[in-house]
Amino acid sequence: MDKWMNNNNFNKILALVFGIILFTMVHVDTAPSGQTTVDIKTKTIENVKIEVTGLDEDKYVLEPLAVDSVSLEVAGKNSDISFQFSDDYKVMLDLTKVEPGDTTLPLYYKLPKGVSLVRMNPKEVTVHVESRNTKSFPISLVTKGKPAEGYQIGTPVLQPTDTVEVTLADNELSKVAKIQGTIELNGENETFKEKKLKLHAYDKDGNEIKNAVIEPSTVSVELPITLPFKSLPLEIGFTGQLPDSLVLSKLTPEQEAVVVYGQAEALAALSAYEATVNLSAIDSAGTKQVKVDLKPPAGTEKVMPEAVNVSLTISEIAERTIEAVPVKLQGVGDDLEGSIVNPSSKEIALTLKGAPALLDQLDKKDIGVVADVSGLSAGTHEVSLRVSLPQFIALANSGVPLTVTVQLLSPAAPVPTPHPDTGGVTTTPEPSSEPVIGDEEPTEKPTHSGEAGATPTPVPTDTNPENNGTANTSTNSENPVGTGGT
Repeated sequence: MDKWMNNNNFNKILALVFGIILFTMVHVDTAPSGQTTVDIKTKTIENVKIEVTGLDEDKYVLEPLAVDSVSLEVAGKNSDISFQFSDDYKVMLDLTKVEPGDTTLPLYYKLPKGVSLVRMNPKEVTVHVESRNTKSFPISLVTKGKPAEGYQIGTPVLQPTDTVEVTLADNELSKVAKIQGTIELNGENETFKEKKLKLHAYDKDGNEIKNAVIEPSTVSVELPITLPFKSLPLEIGFTGQLPDSLVLSKLTPEQEAVVVYGQAEALAALSAYEATVNLSAIDSAGTKQVKVDLKPPAGTEKVMPEAVNVSLTISEIAERTIEAVPVKLQGVGDDLEGSIVNPSSKEIALTLKGAPALLDQLDKKDIGVVADVSGLSAGTHEVSLRVSLPQFIALANSGVPLTVTVQLLSPAAPVPTPHPDTGGVTTTPEPSSEPVIGDEEPTEKPTHSGEAGATPTPVPTDTNPENNGTANTSTNSENPVGTGGT
């Protein structure tokens, strides 16, 4: 040891070590406390959005929050709070256990590492939750603008559905008055087509309910744009004649009406559409199918369909005499009294021709015989008769005039006595007014053996004695598509 102590190099090294130790001790003990403490700063983060979590959106609807953002005052080292983005600060509202109605709930936060919360404003919010419901509504359409001049809008066709499901809170769902789409028109002259027409919900005042969930939210629409049109009953007329041994017993067009397109002025003059069937080409009994081409009436553009099939039933002709058919007096002046004096029974017998099945069904109540004395003065007159018969039934002796003797009396005048040998009986031409069928319904039920099979009950039509028994028929439905017969 003494040897080391006497060594100068050893002493120098030892002195250096002690000097370093003393220097370190002095500086550590005397250093100010601020140099060993981290510098903490504060910062306010504004408009931090509240994130809603945990809401069962299948069952509930959350009303918009009165406050949807908060301000955060945070503290931390300058490096921690100065270099963070606002998106790093999260504020959450947990609605996992919420029930319908008003509820005040605390807000939760999530801060970046090294940052602590000093203050949050607000710390809680009040929410209003409604039960969610769904209801079906029909789709309504409105148009803006107009089609081309002279054209009109038809009935729109919607695909894939004409109803939608609307989902809203209970209190909002009750306000929905309609689900509507708007079609913009600008002079179109053909069918308007839109593949994705947007639908919106509106209340009764026409205000849009923007938060309505509509399913489907769009539809495809076709809006017909056409010339004006009119549905007309289809009437079937005839040209030509059947052979003398045949008669028409039934007529059935495949549809009862047609649709004619044209300008409104031309359509206004139309009340029916007549198609004509040529009977001269038929030479045997049975059911015949005849195709009749339809042409637009004068002044119109087109008719739909362009052709119609007509089913004709042709039968062998038969005859039948109906006895004691009552004659009705018509057209007696207000200042006159009239009566039929010949025949005294006021009844006549009629020999009729037609299909056996139709003749079998014929009853006196189906026949109308009228003596029209309109315009005649007091006296005795021979008056031609008008006979109304069911369709497809005709007079067999149509060439023989049918007349009765009618006496017209003035109440104040003496009663004239007609003499069978005198020439004082006045003969008048057949009146041209429409027939009136009487009210009497005799109970006789005639029968006739003929063709088997059910046929339609005859419907009376006006037949003059000179008529050959061929009558027109018309179908009167306003529906442009259908099947019917006479």
